[in-house]
Amino acid sequence: MEKFNIEEIMDILKSRRKIYISEADFQLEMAMAIKEKYKEKVKVRLEFCPVKLPGMHIDLLVIMDKKWIPIELKYKTKKYESEILYQDGTKELFKLKEHGAINLNSYRYLKDIERIEKVKEKEPTLFQEGYTVFITNDLGYREKPREGCMYEMFSLHDRKKGEIIENKKKGTLKWLKNPSESTVKDCGASIHLKEEYAFEWKEYSKLEDSHDGTFIYLVNKIER
Repeated sequence: MEKFNIEEIMDILKSRRKIYISEADFQLEMAMAIKEKYKEKVKVRLEFCPVKLPGMHIDLLVIMDKKWIPIELKYKTKKYESEILYQDGTKELFKLKEHGAINLNSYRYLKDIERIEKVKEKEPTLFQEGYTVFITNDLGYREKPREGCMYEMFSLHDRKKGEIIENKKKGTLKWLKNPSESTVKDCGASIHLKEEYAFEWKEYSKLEDSHDGTFIYLVNKIER
């Protein structure tokens, strides 16, 4: 029986798309890559709403061997412009937005993990495994923030001053100090992760020798 392999899907994406217009663009390309690889062995649903979790939308739901594989995606960028030349000779200009807000987007990524854990809890017989995937050209996500900063517990870092370091998350994660009402309203006060997750960023693509021209990605697996 063939098993789902997220890294093989990422390899397919890396081979044909170095950059995306938006998160929706990334979502569509991943859905097509999954269908291309597994063909009739899978069904793929976008913006899936689990009946037992009203109000929740899963970016991608893969149904394989009658089991669920939910996938949540993040694509956050620094301002960047690049013209891509394709094999057929056509060109495409990409103008990426400045998303910033590493603190809020790190929280939202961990919230995605929590959401998939809830799917696992509510649908234990259907749930096979789940994934969260984050692509960015903002290398600041890799760097450990200063100690005691507001989002320290939500940081997705795997480096400190260029050196690789270990970063794991489990249990209740909270904002430190006193977050603004707008931060709590937009994101939430805390996150609770039942399992432990580590963070290891990898290179996705390198369009030029600059920080903004380097894209990295992070994958976390939510086990059955």
